[in-house]
Amino acid sequence: MQAVILAAGLGLRMRPITKELPKPLISVNGKPFLWHLLKSMREAGFEDFVVVASYKLSMIEEFVEEYGFNAEIVDQKEVLGTGHAIASAEKAVDGDFSVVMSDNLYSPLDIKKFKKIDGFNYIGGILHKNPQNYGNLLCKNGFVERIVEKPPEKVSDFINTGIYKFTPEIFDAMKKVEKSPRGEYEITDAINMLCDEKKVRLIMLEDYWIDMGVPEDIKKTGDFLKSRFASK
Repeated sequence: MQAVILAAGLGLRMRPITKELPKPLISVNGKPFLWHLLKSMREAGFEDFVVVASYKLSMIEEFVEEYGFNAEIVDQKEVLGTGHAIASAEKAVDGDFSVVMSDNLYSPLDIKKFKKIDGFNYIGGILHKNPQNYGNLLCKNGFVERIVEKPPEKVSDFINTGIYKFTPEIFDAMKKVEKSPRGEYEITDAINMLCDEKKVRLIMLEDYWIDMGVPEDIKKTGDFLKSRFASK
């Protein structure tokens, strides 16, 4: 199964660091963050990657060549949201595929759970004490019934962690999605269409999830990785 890595964003919350390089290439413990992510994906059994890039795309290409990952680079010519980024990868994927964000890191033990070929789409979720800051997952009997993005008040204790497994149906759904009020094509709108058809299931993450969103997260991420893998 292929894995699609979304790496096209401008990384505005990481400025001024991202004026010089794309966010996925920010150094963590001497290696680009994207190296840590792809290493975890490899350990989980993924070898064939599609990296959707745009901002400083040539640097992403140089990274792939330097570190020897088997990755096709897809140019998201306009950065119009997560849904648009996934749609940009349609011609590069064959069959079911997984998706991760290039600024998130997951345990190989959890990533392995997304190598499912059973006709369903999957979202990785966790229980969170502040769910209103994330996409809330309304779930019933193992199915995701709806994603509610950052509601004013929580509607669920389960949140979306940004790791997915999709069937090719997601591309058909994306073709029906219109721009959101913020001018982007939202993947959650496409997923909610599939939720209506009972085609989306929940996978609970059990190990770790790191979201490296702002500058102070860089050291936190590095410290976590050092402590976690100090004996390995």
